[in-house]
Amino acid sequence: MASDGRSKRFSYEDMTALLAEKGCRLTEQRNIILKSLLSFPLTFSPMDLEKRLMKTDPALGRATIFRAIDLFLEMGILEKIHRESGDDVYLVGSVGHHHHLICRVCGEIRDINFCPFEEGIHEIMRKEGYSEGYHRIEIEGICGVCKKVSEKTQDEAEGGLRSHGGKVRQLH
Repeated sequence: MASDGRSKRFSYEDMTALLAEKGCRLTEQRNIILKSLLSFPLTFSPMDLEKRLMKTDPALGRATIFRAIDLFLEMGILEKIHRESGDDVYLVGSVGHHHHLICRVCGEIRDINFCPFEEGIHEIMRKEGYSEGYHRIEIEGICGVCKKVSEKTQDEAEGGLRSHGGKVRQLH
């Protein structure tokens, strides 16, 4: 795991190896899309990817992009993150089993590289007769940096209350 709390994200070589391992051809279009995925530092929406690709490779059709996203999700190259807002975003996958801690303010994602529920999940699966399983845990909260910014803004607002005759503007 990287020292900043993030697992090693898949490299281009990791992604092409996963495709080959699962018997999936690396077409020219998929290759272009894979390379574009690496330009996103964190999460992206399908529209973000489409906008970027329309600038660099306008011949790629929307259907091709969305089929590639679906394929890359199935292959484990991409991970889908369900946001509290209801929007789904994606990120390039990480090596190894992990879960996510997500800041709902800035969108930072940290990987949790252990699963405190693993034993219980396997017990439930055995009890219910399931032979294979997959689980994903996403915890949303507010990271330390955003919390400090919020507290500072709150302190300034309360100070403003005293010095501006009781008028406080909400900052969004």
